[in-house]
Amino acid sequence: MHPFYEIRKRDFSVKNNKYEVVFSPHIHSDIEILYMRSGTQHITIGEKSYEVKAGEAAVIFPNMIHSYFKQPQQSEIDAILIICSKRFYTNFFPDMTDSVPENPILSAESVHEDAAYAFQKISGALPVNLQIAWTIVIMQRLLEYMSLSASHSRPVEDIGFKIVKYVEEHFTEPLTLDSIASELSVSKSYVSRVFSKSLNINFRKYLGLLRAEYASTLIRTTNEKFTVIAEMSGFESLSTFNRIFKEIYGMPPKEFKNNLNAYRGQQIPG
Repeated sequence: MHPFYEIRKRDFSVKNNKYEVVFSPHIHSDIEILYMRSGTQHITIGEKSYEVKAGEAAVIFPNMIHSYFKQPQQSEIDAILIICSKRFYTNFFPDMTDSVPENPILSAESVHEDAAYAFQKISGALPVNLQIAWTIVIMQRLLEYMSLSASHSRPVEDIGFKIVKYVEEHFTEPLTLDSIASELSVSKSYVSRVFSKSLNINFRKYLGLLRAEYASTLIRTTNEKFTVIAEMSGFESLSTFNRIFKEIYGMPPKEFKNNLNAYRGQQIPG
């Protein structure tokens, strides 16, 4: 089965899994961390399949093909799944896009006690600031026990992957189907088909999604004016920025920022 390119709307997420997950082969530019509090999750990373058991962790680096599967009997589990986009994790750690772990599965003995404690405390129900704090502890401690090597080849050597990666690396620049086709020496119609057929999303919507996600990060981490954020994110105008941001997040950028400031104010004792 040919892996699909997963498009995620969130830079950061924490999920509690209570049953063994089944998910077809896919690839994305995020770091994905699975920790088993109890039970077993079956997972394939690259060409190898693993059983991730209680106390063990799986760390899937950017651009690694992976899938989740289960045995015939669906079992109850208690697992934590953390997914961090490059835009999120590079606020705290180096860019790991071109790195691959030699040991993507960490045994219970290799999971530092700090990370094990954080895995027990973290939950998708916690406030986001606490989720982020526990995740930083987890990533720091897990990476200490992982041997990394440079990735010398793309996991999916096809033009579709190159097109998607090109857009991910240049979305803040002026991009059109024509400019991408010219840059990668393919037809405009082929570029369009990659998004509509392989990703089930049209090019303009995908580009808007990337730009809106990046803009949301800038809103959370800077005090720049919306006109500056729109320009930095690749939007051609403030009105386009406002329209697309509202489509993605359900509210305009100003309301998004006001809600964020109000939430932060609740966390600081007066």
